[in-house]
Amino acid sequence: MKTILITGSDGFLGSHLTDFLINKGYSIFALKRSNGIIENLFHYTNNKRKFSKNEKLEYLLKNIEIPTTENKLKIFECDMNDSELLEKIIIEIKPDLIYHFAAQPYVIQSWDNPRETIQTNVIGTINIFEPLKKHNIECRVIVACSSAEYGITAKEINRALKESDPLKAIHPYGISKISTELLAKQYFLNFGIDIINLRFFNQTGPRKLNDACSDFIQKIVQTELNLGEPIIEVGNLNSYRDITSYKDSIQAIWLATKKGKSGETYNICSNRKIQIRKILEICLSFCSKNIQIKENTPNKLRKNDEDIILGDNTKIKTELGFKITQSIEVLLKEMFDYWIEYHSKKKIIQNKRYFINVS
Repeated sequence: MKTILITGSDGFLGSHLTDFLINKGYSIFALKRSNGIIENLFHYTNNKRKFSKNEKLEYLLKNIEIPTTENKLKIFECDMNDSELLEKIIIEIKPDLIYHFAAQPYVIQSWDNPRETIQTNVIGTINIFEPLKKHNIECRVIVACSSAEYGITAKEINRALKESDPLKAIHPYGISKISTELLAKQYFLNFGIDIINLRFFNQTGPRKLNDACSDFIQKIVQTELNLGEPIIEVGNLNSYRDITSYKDSIQAIWLATKKGKSGETYNICSNRKIQIRKILEICLSFCSKNIQIKENTPNKLRKNDEDIILGDNTKIKTELGFKITQSIEVLLKEMFDYWIEYHSKKKIIQNKRYFINVS
């Protein structure tokens, strides 16, 4: 039985990957940020999302383990910048497989705080690889990289972006992911560590936060449930994006894990582009109420915004057998249904608290 370590396990893609691997029967050691609430893995903690220091279990002489109801899952709080603790965890569990998915993932935040972005994404990656090198731990490492590394757009080169295209990132986040990928490649070339880099284009689905699809859906759901004003403030609706379902992303990750060639980079994308305006139109079709749209809201606009981001997935299709299985329409409806259930439950809980307080 393989032992698997997942960094960024409580994030969007990391949590879906955790579910997938547990269902396959693997033992999972899941790392999440320190002193934060459980964002996406609370179905393994009896829906408890916050734990005091006394409620956490001791591991490696520190209270960092979150109690779970799943015997194949251990969740540890560990900051990617805590090199000492990270090294101790890796030495202790000796993973056969690491999914390095922890990152500061937001473009706007990378401009607001570039130092934090570089520290987390670049130094955090070094902190994963150094223990493997230092202690000769044989382990395959799947590294989450990003289409933001390209910088150039499909419009500029008049075709979808390939793995062989130059990397010309236009913001600190993209620069940090170039560094992440090149570091992983150097540990492969110089120290023989088994790595695979996955360049993710836009990924979305249930649990996703802070992307156009999720922002649109959540605002529409709140309007549908009378939880907010029927107004959506949006940025630039004229750009095009390559959007992949979380289900297809997990499929791609697993194919790369089982069949990927060591040292290689693979685009994870749909090879289809859709305008953000069209996404909004699809999302609005799920709502029974009229909603006002305010375009080009200043705080929704990026300093630099690629007009067309489209990935070429030929390599992962031909070499590993990847294929797209879920349409944009079906994906967005699944997200709508997820957030309807989420906010409905939240509304019921808030109402119960209100009645308790009144009485």
